[in-house]
Amino acid sequence: MRKLFCLFLILCCLPLPGLAELETSLPEALRVTETAETQKLKNSVYINTYYPQTASEAVNAEMRALMTAMTERATPELPKKAANSTEGAYLDVQPSIYRTGESWMSFLSTAIIRNDRKQTYIDYDARAYDIATGSRLTLGDVIADEAGMDLVRQAVEEQLNAYFPAENADPAAISALLSDLNSAPFTLNTAFLQLHYRADSLYPNKTTLMHVRIPYTDLREHMTAEALRQTDNSNRRLLALTYDDGPVVGRTMRVVRNLRAGGATATFFLVGDRIHYCPNEVTLVHDTGFAVASHNYYHVYGSKNRGKVIEYRDKLNGELYKWIGTPVRLMRAPGGHEQVFIDENVGLPIFHWSVISKSKDNKVTDPAAEARRLANNAKDGDIILLHDIYVGTDKMALTLPGLLADKGFLCVTIEELFAVKGMELLPNTVYWDARSDEETLDPARK
Repeated sequence: MRKLFCLFLILCCLPLPGLAELETSLPEALRVTETAETQKLKNSVYINTYYPQTASEAVNAEMRALMTAMTERATPELPKKAANSTEGAYLDVQPSIYRTGESWMSFLSTAIIRNDRKQTYIDYDARAYDIATGSRLTLGDVIADEAGMDLVRQAVEEQLNAYFPAENADPAAISALLSDLNSAPFTLNTAFLQLHYRADSLYPNKTTLMHVRIPYTDLREHMTAEALRQTDNSNRRLLALTYDDGPVVGRTMRVVRNLRAGGATATFFLVGDRIHYCPNEVTLVHDTGFAVASHNYYHVYGSKNRGKVIEYRDKLNGELYKWIGTPVRLMRAPGGHEQVFIDENVGLPIFHWSVISKSKDNKVTDPAAEARRLANNAKDGDIILLHDIYVGTDKMALTLPGLLADKGFLCVTIEELFAVKGMELLPNTVYWDARSDEETLDPARK
């Protein structure tokens, strides 16, 4: 009997087959920070340039030269005077950073001018590196055969044509982009190959970017051996930071800026009737590669949406078409009251949350302490609810990504999180976290 008991204890200590051991720290090649240099010009005009610091001095030098060049190109486009001296006019030159595998890091760098709550200028660059060697990656380092390139071409054509549905893309311009695919700017995140384009290359007078995303699962059989290794993130600790109730003038901008500086991306659940107050905040979220999602057109709870779910969804998308040209794919119900959206077939995956940031009277009273609390209690697969409308949330974003990185976490969008976990997102289904493939609309969890 004693022998059987000892055998039972040994078996309990063995790792379960098929379960990846999650890393509790990031490899040195995936660690990154950004340092900022700020210039205050006359008449409330500002320039903020961010320089990434990685484990590769060669990459740091190339990125510093790029950020400097983008700043110099954009500076002549700045207004002489801010339209609103309190809000200011800004040129922000900064990369969004994506990481995958053991040492691949990508940078979606943007130079964006905002004045009078409008985005008046955008320039961008996208590139990927192997930080371990300092070498820049090409699509040929990712895609091994022509059949894979054909899949990429098909995705580019379909997704670019789907932008701004009330307008027709220039067919000749589409053909030109497809014929030059090998030199197309791209990034690699934890779940998707992403290609990036200027909207005005196809749709005149659109001052925004277009992003084409192709899941790694669609490309696996066409990848190089190294790409297969470097796009496997099954051992990574991942979570999704999500922000509700925006956009809000200034603070949404600062949240995005601070998250980018920490190498994080996030999902923003926007309220539709707030968009016309600050459309520049919406284009910023989209252009920098963060996810734009629905928090309904009006921030009203439960039964107040009865009979209007589809109307509100379409009205929100109508606002987004004006500014970023693409609809929402995800939603969060105001107050977490999901049932009416299920009953009336909103047709989108619906996200609750597993962790919520503490606040009082719409304010995070101690942002640094709250960031530490969230990081200390974070679990793989968490969906963390924050509010960019709350005072102090922008300051919390200064430290939260770094604290999470110290514990081995990458902060990704919801779609990345679920894609890496191999969990299909279904319409009219509520998800609380990415730790189960079952619907989690469970009253016991509320």
